[in-house]
Amino acid sequence: MSICDICGNTISKSHYHIPAEIKELNRIKFVHAECCSAEDIKRNLLLYAENQIRLYQDIVDLIKDTNMHKIRNFETKYGMYEEILLGVNPDRDVYTSALVSELKRRISPLRRMCFLYYNLLSSFNR
Repeated sequence: MSICDICGNTISKSHYHIPAEIKELNRIKFVHAECCSAEDIKRNLLLYAENQIRLYQDIVDLIKDTNMHKIRNFETKYGMYEEILLGVNPDRDVYTSALVSELKRRISPLRRMCFLYYNLLSSFNR
């Protein structure tokens, strides 16, 4: 059971059910996405995007020059189908959507308040 390095609660108590990572000089902190700052979330999203670009470039390189050596290197780098199927590697789409959702929540409280205020006013006008 993982513990959030910021608040000390278990990671399973997170709304998103997966930990975010905060990379520091000598270690990686696993934390709730809710405990991350907006800057931490943006750094995580940028790192993820850069990793995805590398993945797609590796796929293109594999297609251009397909051989068993390149296939083994690809599986070593990204995992074999069986590992991914068994959940050894996290589902990055869920991770990304969780970070984006939390970032949206972080940067839009004023918009949300305006939206709620607008709905409240329009309910009186009906």
